[in-house]
Amino acid sequence: MGLIGKLRSILGHQSGKREPSSTHERNTELEGKWLTVDHPYFFGHANISPDKRWVVGCDDSDGGSLGGHRMKGNGRVILVDYPSDRIVYELKCFARPVDAAVSDSGSFIVHDCGFGSALSGDVIAINTSGDEIYRRHYCANIFNIGLSQCGRYAAVQTANADNKDSNILEVLDLQKRQQMFTVRPVGTWADCYLFDTNADGELCQLRVNLRDLGYFRYSTAGEFLDAESLQIAQLNKGDYATKIMAAQELLKTDTTEESARKALSVADTALTQGARERYDWGALAHRIRGESFESLGQLSDALEAYEQALAMNPKVGVLRRATTLRKKLSAKK
Repeated sequence: MGLIGKLRSILGHQSGKREPSSTHERNTELEGKWLTVDHPYFFGHANISPDKRWVVGCDDSDGGSLGGHRMKGNGRVILVDYPSDRIVYELKCFARPVDAAVSDSGSFIVHDCGFGSALSGDVIAINTSGDEIYRRHYCANIFNIGLSQCGRYAAVQTANADNKDSNILEVLDLQKRQQMFTVRPVGTWADCYLFDTNADGELCQLRVNLRDLGYFRYSTAGEFLDAESLQIAQLNKGDYATKIMAAQELLKTDTTEESARKALSVADTALTQGARERYDWGALAHRIRGESFESLGQLSDALEAYEQALAMNPKVGVLRRATTLRKKLSAKK
């Protein structure tokens, strides 16, 4: 079913009239990230199990014309056995189901962002019979969720808020109905999660995928295991903002000449990648260049870099350093 067909289906559903489908024999159809069901009519975001068998569809609307932010009108969640074109069950117990993740067993989790405008959300675990087995409420918006292939473990990352649920990465053991660990995530937002388990199905480690950087590990206690690998990736693979922040951190934690040269090279690269077009990031890149040159004893170059930083952003924080260097260089003449 193409885009025009979907629009016709939606309009037909809202008016109570729908033309029968003549384009295919299946009752359920995937198209990209969307699931369409003819009978009973359903259209929503599709979430597919790793083995491609199960599809969980989420429809964040009240069944009429109102979708997204609202104060009432539950959405719908549907579980489909896709190869057999079979609807397993439909649930209407969620306020605003905006995302889901499904395992190879057909169990799944749903992100319900709830009614109203409060910064909050629920992660709800559903078994293969359609029963709720676990629920965790967060007093912060949920950024994303992930589920292990076996369906036992879930990962949740939240956005910023003014409470303890702000900006956390949490792993849940759904079988034991408890949290395994809650930490402040290292690095940028995770794109997805991999759960490494042993032969007994016990979690060994969590791997998070950071966009453009790769996978990095957390232990089952929440300890970040790949700090050095992450720093190398941020310096070499990140966008200009990531590179600049990593170079700044490198200068703070390692005062060797080798680190100064690396930070200088990274700052130069960041400028060519677009930082020079931004007064804030460009100024910070030039500040890093100045600090690197100063560590290497190249004071004239350091002063020039500081002056470039100040020209872009007078509040970049190097005015005193530039003044001190200028006096020192003048005294040598």
